[in-house]
Amino acid sequence: MNTKLAVILVGLISIGAIAFLLTEAPSTQQTSTLSCNTENPNLLAGSFTADQSTSFTYTITVHNVQSQAVTLASYTLGTQLYSINVAIAAGQNGTFTTVQDSNSEASIPVKTSCGNQFMTVFANYTENIAPGSTTFEDSTSVAVDLQNNGTGTTTLTSYYVRDSSGNEYTLANWNGPSLASNSVTTTTFSIGSSCSQCTLRGSAFTFTSGNQYTIMMVTGRGNTFTFTVNFASGHHYSIVLQVGFGSTAH
Repeated sequence: MNTKLAVILVGLISIGAIAFLLTEAPSTQQTSTLSCNTENPNLLAGSFTADQSTSFTYTITVHNVQSQAVTLASYTLGTQLYSINVAIAAGQNGTFTTVQDSNSEASIPVKTSCGNQFMTVFANYTENIAPGSTTFEDSTSVAVDLQNNGTGTTTLTSYYVRDSSGNEYTLANWNGPSLASNSVTTTTFSIGSSCSQCTLRGSAFTFTSGNQYTIMMVTGRGNTFTFTVNFASGHHYSIVLQVGFGSTAH
């Protein structure tokens, strides 16, 4: 009898302990639900910068202003969703790098593990390229000193050279130079026999003394910079620079 009683008592104690634990200790799921109920996406601030290449890779930084930790679970580029797992403690920053993106993004949506979405925005960045000293190397090549007055590195991806009659050489897939901020980079623009990958619209032409030519450059971010030059006695100087969004710098 004592043995049976002991077994019964042990069983009752075990059941009571389990019930107590289930009642008093919140499960992981319950804890997660509580966190999600108090998560505030308005207290998550994000911005990103881009590494310049043919395809963009973005570095996104998120500041968690909340008094609780948050986990970033995904982000979207275009229509494609990508999964991540980035935990950010309360009051701290978290950083991650996206996959390569063929398009330039102005904002990138990010979702938390609770399903809340917030937008990250492109960090303040300006492109500003101005031509300086210019020299015709021969009848098919011209070297231009390009001053990058922007806030970051700019990569040139294509260029167009047009004469006064509207004939134009284009190098659409140009492995152009990367122009560091606050620096000058001498860049050569070639046409005709000096540019086997260029395409021609109109009639062929070469650089000849006394004539005017227009060069348009396109950056990796899609901005355009156009300057008009004269070829006079072997010297070349820029007259007007026009940026892609319509303003003009002299």
